[in-house]
Amino acid sequence: MNPRTLLLLAATVLAALLFWPVFGSSGHERTGGPTPAPVMPDYLYRDKTIAFYEMRVRRDPQDQISARMLAGQYMQRYRESSDIDDIKRALVQARRSIALQPANSSSSYEVAASGETALHLFAKALADERYAHADRSDDMNAVAQIASLDMELGRYDAARAIIRPAAQQHPADAGLLAVLARYEEMTGHLKDARAYLSRAAAITDSVMDNPAQARAWFHFRAGEMAFSAGAVDAAKNDERTALTIFPRFAPAFNALARFCWATQDWGCALENAEKGAAIVPLPETLGYEADAQRALGDVQGATRTVALIGAIERIGNAYHVSDRLLAVYYTEHNVRLPDALKMARREVDVRGGEVYAQDTLAWAAAKNARWQEARIAMDGALRYGTEDPRLFYHAGVIAEHLGQRTRARADFARALALNPHFHPTYADDARTRLSSL
Repeated sequence: MNPRTLLLLAATVLAALLFWPVFGSSGHERTGGPTPAPVMPDYLYRDKTIAFYEMRVRRDPQDQISARMLAGQYMQRYRESSDIDDIKRALVQARRSIALQPANSSSSYEVAASGETALHLFAKALADERYAHADRSDDMNAVAQIASLDMELGRYDAARAIIRPAAQQHPADAGLLAVLARYEEMTGHLKDARAYLSRAAAITDSVMDNPAQARAWFHFRAGEMAFSAGAVDAAKNDERTALTIFPRFAPAFNALARFCWATQDWGCALENAEKGAAIVPLPETLGYEADAQRALGDVQGATRTVALIGAIERIGNAYHVSDRLLAVYYTEHNVRLPDALKMARREVDVRGGEVYAQDTLAWAAAKNARWQEARIAMDGALRYGTEDPRLFYHAGVIAEHLGQRTRARADFARALALNPHFHPTYADDARTRLSSL
């Protein structure tokens, strides 16, 4: 970094420290928890930081530490901008670091695993995380990521065996708490999940050195859980908090667009979907944008947005990381249903018994009138009682078609009890179906 940049960063840090007591006494402070630290805009200096380490690596190709640091910076920029090329760059530098120093390279293996996870190479990522943990048995980040990857592959029992004892031994480790929250969420304990995540967010917010994107992520996830629990206003506030921390956080824009879309607040849905898609044009985000455009009378705009979703499938899904998102969009809108089923099956081939992979397959199979396949997949999706109203609605439709009226009634009632506004059309359909059963 040049002297001017360093001076600006130092001034920012000093100003943040001066105002820390003010920040800590604001409404963001959690009762009984650690005081939130000022948010450091590290993302503003990401490119300069990367340029610094790139220069170090060029100057000394044998510098294992600089290669590892550069790999980590590439991955952090990916988390901030979703540029898949940064994953490739990170993997090159992580492998380079490992080659330079094969032993005691747990951090490099973890960076490599992060990149592989982003590319949905879950089995490879799991192998690297296990190697990192074997190299450093006290590394709780590796433990958290092993459990997380087990869940990505539908191995919830394996995840539980790892994450619960680790979180008990390290109750102030935010990473372990976040993964434990995910486990509880996926296995039907949403209230406990929200409590664990709240603790993790408070711990993360108390550390000034934590990246803004990482801090925002915890609030984004809190919003997702709040919405599943029917706390719509709280969910929206969580996403807005995430965007206050990191203003270009595409997942928060996407989540906020979904919440507004579900409640038919079309102006809000359009605004946030447009902002999110301008950063990362996910099929899901573009779907909310197109639906909002259509609802607001902009048919031509909706047509252009839908065309962009098709383009993403053709040129932007080389690693199939958007398979589930595309399958969900196609089934939601009753288009390209055979393709949606192929994508959903492909996702199950990769993820096995993961809850949302099974749910996506169930709904795609149902839309293709493959009802027995839908029933089997839906049983897999709900085997842990995951408290997501979308899952119970899908289960209700499938059960009703198969003549399982008692189960259908219970599923529709559960979906509406969790969140009566979980979807702009499915929620009303659930009420209609429930009244007729």
